[in-house]
Amino acid sequence: MSAVQFYMLKGKDFSNAGRISISIKRYLRENNYPTQVIQRVAIMTYEAEINLACYTRYGYFFVYFLDDQIKIIVKDRGQGIEDIDLAMQEGFSTASDEIRKLGFGAGMGLANIKKNSDYLIIHSVPGLGTRLEFNVALNTEKRGNRMGISLQEVREKANFELITDGLDCSRDITAGYVGDLLSDVNANAQTGNLWVTVLTHPNAVAVAALKDLAGVIIAGGIRPGRDFVQRAMAEGLPILFTPLSSFEVAAILSSMGITGNP
Repeated sequence: MSAVQFYMLKGKDFSNAGRISISIKRYLRENNYPTQVIQRVAIMTYEAEINLACYTRYGYFFVYFLDDQIKIIVKDRGQGIEDIDLAMQEGFSTASDEIRKLGFGAGMGLANIKKNSDYLIIHSVPGLGTRLEFNVALNTEKRGNRMGISLQEVREKANFELITDGLDCSRDITAGYVGDLLSDVNANAQTGNLWVTVLTHPNAVAVAALKDLAGVIIAGGIRPGRDFVQRAMAEGLPILFTPLSSFEVAAILSSMGITGNP
């Protein structure tokens, strides 16, 4: 399985801003990634670190070293972005005088990330925070491919059991979702998600079908009954089964590059 790294940075911690990008750069060098890839990843992660230090209370980095790409997700709790299009313009900045005196706030952060990434998506809620997802493709034919992982690939790589024999598992997964409250899944899961749950009541199938999920992984070792499986077959909803816990399944999916929803 591919490596995943996690980092955390507090806002206004300018003395440590830059250490994450240095650590990632060192890992890439030690594992003989192409020089151009190393440079682009270093630029993007450094800009993301500085943005966290300048504008947030704290933030998290998730770095996925996949077979075909380096994918980085940065999530923060901060002031958010009022106008993403404006924030993407070179030179636009909302930095305070204090931040500018430290040499930051030139308004090039997001623009540099966009310039060096093969794929970039920004989701932000003013007053709450921002989520960045960007990557550098190692295979140029796959540039811009956000996930590119099918349910069948998950099944084969993790050796999960398909208990809905004959159903098509070729659908690409948009993201992973973990939860055991039907109302939560109904409210927050998104089309194409792969849902990890311990629920084995047939109502879970109804919710998954309603949300048009790519499939369901039943974790925890409690095998669904006949009614559950029959309803899933009728809905054309693939069901995978594993004795592993939901936490362990989530770790496996993360190692494959499957992320959460924006």
